[in-house]
Amino acid sequence: MLEEIYSNIIERAEAFKGSDKFETLIRKSITIAVLSDHDPKPHIKNVSFKLKELLEGLTTLTNSKGKGVALKIGTETFLIIAEELQFEFDESEAFLMFHLRKLGKFRKREADLLSELTGLWKEYPEYEMAKIDFSRSLKDLMRAKFIHYRRGNILLNPSFVIRYRES
Repeated sequence: MLEEIYSNIIERAEAFKGSDKFETLIRKSITIAVLSDHDPKPHIKNVSFKLKELLEGLTTLTNSKGKGVALKIGTETFLIIAEELQFEFDESEAFLMFHLRKLGKFRKREADLLSELTGLWKEYPEYEMAKIDFSRSLKDLMRAKFIHYRRGNILLNPSFVIRYRES
C-alpha cells in the first residue's frame, strides 16, 4: 500500500521528476506507524504522516526552483500528496496549508492569518477564497488533523496517524 502511494506521488509531482531528495523526503515523512506490538485489528493499516518534516523539506526543495514559483509549486505538490493520502482538499486549502509551514511551533490568530493571505491573494488570485470559506476551510483542516484550531488560534499539527481500512 505504501509503495503505491510513494510511486503515485513521485510520478505526479512534475516539478520534482527524477529528484532523489524529493523521493527521500516523501519516504521519511510518510511511514508505517507502529502503535503497539499486538495489533487487534489487522485489517486497519496505520500510516504516520510527519507534516512538519514534509513542509520543511518541501520548502527547501521549492525554494531551489526560484522565488517566483516556489509557492505555486509547493501548493501543487502538497495538493498531490494530500490527494494520494485520500484527503479531499481544494487548491485554496492546499495554498493555505503550504503557507502555514512558516508558523513553526507558534500560534497564529485567525484574523492575522487572513490579513497575511489577503496580501498573497493579490499575487495569486487563483487561490483566493471568501472570508466564510476561509473559516470553513480552517475547521475542515482541523477535522482532518492538519492543524490545531481553538478559540481563533491556529497551530500546525507536526505529525499524526492516518488509519486506512484494507478491503
